[in-house]
Amino acid sequence: MRSFTFLASTALASLVAVPAFAQQPAAASDDAAVERAEQDIVVTGVRASLQSAANVKRNAGTIVDSIVAEDIGKLPDNNATEALQRITGVQVSRDLGEGGSIAIRGLPQVETTLNGRETFTAGGGRTFNLQDFPAELVARIDVYKASTADLIEGGLGGLVDLRTRRPLDLPGFTLGASLRGMYSDSVKKATPSGSVFASDKWDTGIGEVGLLGSFSYQDRKYRQDIDSTGAPTPRSDLVPGQSVFAPNGNNQVLVIGERQRIGGNVALQWRPSPDLEFTLEGQYQRFKTTQQQYNMLVATAGSTPVAGSTTLFSGTQDVSQVSYANQRLTAGGTARDTLDENKSISLAAKWNVKGVTVNGDLTYTKSRNDLYYTELDLITTAPGFTQNLGTNPPSSSTGSYNLANLANYRVGGLTRNENHYVGDEVAARVDLEYAFEDSSFLKSIQGGFRFSDRSIAQQNPLRYTGQTASTDPASYSGLFQANSYGDFYTANGAKVDFQRNFPYANVSRLRSDFSGVLSQLGLTGALAPSTTSVNSLLAAFNADEKTTAGYVMAKFDFVAGLPIDGNIGVRYVQTDDLITGNQRRTALVNGVFVPVTPTIIDPVSIKNSYGNWLPSVNARVHLTHNLQLRLAASETLTRPDFSQLSPALTVVPGQLAASQGNPNLQPITSKNADVSLEWYVNKSTSLYVAGFYKRVKGFIFTRSTPGVTIGGVDGYTLSQPLNSGTGTVKGAEVGYQQFFDFLPGALSGLGIQANGTYTESAAPTSLVGFTAPLPQLSKYSYNIAGIYEKYGISARVAYNYRSSFLSSILAGAYTPPGGTTTSYVFPVMTKGYGWLDASLSYDIGKHVTLTIDGQNLLRTQIQQYYQVATRPGQYTIDDRQFMAGVRVKF
Repeated sequence: MRSFTFLASTALASLVAVPAFAQQPAAASDDAAVERAEQDIVVTGVRASLQSAANVKRNAGTIVDSIVAEDIGKLPDNNATEALQRITGVQVSRDLGEGGSIAIRGLPQVETTLNGRETFTAGGGRTFNLQDFPAELVARIDVYKASTADLIEGGLGGLVDLRTRRPLDLPGFTLGASLRGMYSDSVKKATPSGSVFASDKWDTGIGEVGLLGSFSYQDRKYRQDIDSTGAPTPRSDLVPGQSVFAPNGNNQVLVIGERQRIGGNVALQWRPSPDLEFTLEGQYQRFKTTQQQYNMLVATAGSTPVAGSTTLFSGTQDVSQVSYANQRLTAGGTARDTLDENKSISLAAKWNVKGVTVNGDLTYTKSRNDLYYTELDLITTAPGFTQNLGTNPPSSSTGSYNLANLANYRVGGLTRNENHYVGDEVAARVDLEYAFEDSSFLKSIQGGFRFSDRSIAQQNPLRYTGQTASTDPASYSGLFQANSYGDFYTANGAKVDFQRNFPYANVSRLRSDFSGVLSQLGLTGALAPSTTSVNSLLAAFNADEKTTAGYVMAKFDFVAGLPIDGNIGVRYVQTDDLITGNQRRTALVNGVFVPVTPTIIDPVSIKNSYGNWLPSVNARVHLTHNLQLRLAASETLTRPDFSQLSPALTVVPGQLAASQGNPNLQPITSKNADVSLEWYVNKSTSLYVAGFYKRVKGFIFTRSTPGVTIGGVDGYTLSQPLNSGTGTVKGAEVGYQQFFDFLPGALSGLGIQANGTYTESAAPTSLVGFTAPLPQLSKYSYNIAGIYEKYGISARVAYNYRSSFLSSILAGAYTPPGGTTTSYVFPVMTKGYGWLDASLSYDIGKHVTLTIDGQNLLRTQIQQYYQVATRPGQYTIDDRQFMAGVRVKF
C-alpha cells in the first residue's frame, strides 16, 4: 500500500500548487451527467458526433477520449479499429489494408470491454480483435487513458469500451438501414455490405419496456503485394578480403482474399419504475477470412556467388548488387483461412433507493478462433540469379531462364496446419454507490466485487511432410496451373522487376479436396486427416483462470481557492491460474535424460497465483468555466498471454526450432502519472494538451536457447518467454477541433479536427544489457481532418501519419562452409507513412442519405529496413477501397 500513499499524496500535493484563477461551481463528473449532457445536443451529423465526444471527455471522471456515432450506422470508418486511429495517443498497426491491432500511448496491452463487460477473442492472447466488430453496431467508443478503481483491470496501456445502443435511451420507434457496395481497385470486384436497425419502447401495465435489434453484414475483397528482401547476413565469400552484409534471399508474395463480417445484437429492457431497470442483451460477431497466397521464394544463404558480381553501397559494407549461380527457387501456392466467432449474453439490473444505487451484472461469453493453412510448393533451379538493392523497391532477375515452364519444376513440400482455440468466460459483478446529500467534501462512496472464470483451450493438429522426389508436376492433372503475375507491385510508379509468370498449386483444390490431393501425390500416411503427431500433442494446452476483485472508491467535490472534484480509490485483484499441457516422457540414460521409446505423452499441470493492489486518484480543477486541469495517478497491470503461460511445446515443421511457454510468468505492472489541460471554448471548439509518464515493470521478452534435444533430435533452438526489468514510456498529446461558424454563408460549414502525439520509450529486450524503444511505437503521430457540413452535405478528408518505428529485433548467426560462426543483431524498422481516407454524403430530405467513401487513396507503400536504409527489408502495397451506398432512417 506504500505505492497507493505515494500516488495519492503526489496528486493531492499538485492540487495545492494550482493558482486561484477564479472560483466557479464544480461540474458534475459522473456518467449520468455525461448522458444528460449528450441529450442536450440538438445538432446532427459529424458536428454532433464531435460535440458529443468532447462532452464525454469534459464530464468523465478520468482522462477519456471518445468517438460517437450520433446517427445510426454513421461511425465514419469500417471497423472499430479504424475509428480508433483518429484518437490522440492511439496508434494502429495495419492488417491487409485495414486497421488491425492498437496501442495506447505506446503499450499494446489494452483491456477491451463491450458495454462495460470484458470481451475477448479466443486465442493465445487476451484482448478482443477490434477489427472483428462492425462499425455499424457502434454507438460510442471510449478510450480510458487513466484508470479508476471501478474499471476492470488488465489494460496496461488503457481500456477501450465499445458501447452499443439500448432501446430505453432512444426517443421511441426508430428504424434505420444501409446498403452499399465495396470495390477494390486491385481485385477489380465489388461486394455488398449492409445493416439494419430497429428499436421501439412502450408504456405498459408493468412499466416501460423497450426492444432493440440490429444486424450488420460486410463483404470485402482485398489484395496485398509484398516484395521482401531477406535479412542481411555477414559473408566473407562475396568480396575478396572483406566481410560484407548481403541479404539471405528474396520473397515476392501476392495475397488475394475476402473478409466477411457479420454482427448483431439484441437488447430487451424493462423499467417497472423510475428507480428499477433490467437489461437483457445478446451479442454476436463473426469474422471470416478466405485467402489465397502465391509466392516465389529465393534463399541465398548457402548459394554460390558469381565471382566479381558484387558491388557495395558507397562508404558501407552493405551489398548493393550480387549474383549467384545455380540458384534454387520455390514457387508456393497457399490457402489460408481463418474464422473468429464471439457470442455473449448478459443480464443487468440497476436499482436506486434512498441515495443508494445498486448495479448487478452477469455475463457469459463464448469465443472460437480457427486457422486452416495448406501450402504446396514447386522447386526449380535457375542457372543464375541477381539481386539489385539499389532500386526502390529492390529488384531481382533470373535472366533468360523460363520460370513459366512447368517442366522446369519438381514437386516440393506439402504443409498442412490447423490451429483451433475455444474459450469462454462467466463473469459476475455487483457495485454499490451511496450519495451524500449534505456533504461539502465527500459526494459519494462506491464499492464493488467482481468474479470471473475464464478458460481457453488450444488444439494444433499439425501434419507436415517433405515431398522431394524428382517428379514431373505435369503428371498431376489439375493440381498445378499457370499464374499471371502481370500487374504485381506496379502502384505509384514502383515496379518490381522479377518474374510475374510462374506456375503454382491449385489453391482451390488444396482448400476443397485435400484428401484428393494427398491421394494424387501418394501421401496417404503422415498427412492423413486422422493422424495426430507427437508435436501436435505437445502443442496443445488448456488454461483456466479465476479472478476475484474488489474495490472501494470515493468521489469528492470541494473548493480550495478553486473548485476541485474527482475520485480516489483502490482495487485489489487475486488471480489463480491452472495451466495444463503435455510433455514427452524421458528416462535417464548414461547420465542424460532422453525420450523413451515407444513415445509416451504425459499430461502436466501447473498452478500460479498472485494478488495485486491497484490504487488510483483522479482530480479535476476548474480553472474557469471552460478551462479545466486534470491530474491522475494510478497503477495498472496486464497478465501474460495464455500462449506465454502454456507449458505446451510447439515445433516449427521442417526446422530445428521450437517454442514453449512459461507458466510461472508474473503480470506486467505500471505506475502511471497523467496531466491534462482542457479548454472548451464553445460547443464547436475545444483545445487540450496532455502529458503522461509510465514506469513499467516485468516486460516479457523471449529468450532463445540453442542445442536443445526435442523428440530425440538434437540441435533445436528453444524459445521461451521471461519477465525482464523495468522500462519507461513518456510523452505528450495535443488536440484541437473547431467549426468555423463565424464565417459567412456556405463557409460556416467548414471545420477542422487535428491532434498529435509525441512518445518516447525504453524497454529491455531479449539481448542482455540492450534496451530499445517499444515495438510498434512511433515517436511522432498525428491526425488532421478537414470537415464540411452544410445544406445536407457532409464531407470529411482525414490524413493519419505515424513516424518510423521498431517492428522487431532480428538476432541470428551465420556459419559459412568450413568457416567460423558470426553472430549479428539488427533492429527491423518500419519507415514512417501516411494514410488518406475520405467520405462524402448528401441528405435527400430527412430520411435518405447517399454516401461515398474512399480508403487508402494514396495507395501507401509501407517499407521496412534493417537498421539503415542500405539494408532494405519488406515493401508492401495494399489496394484502394471505394464504397458507395444509401442510408435510410425513420
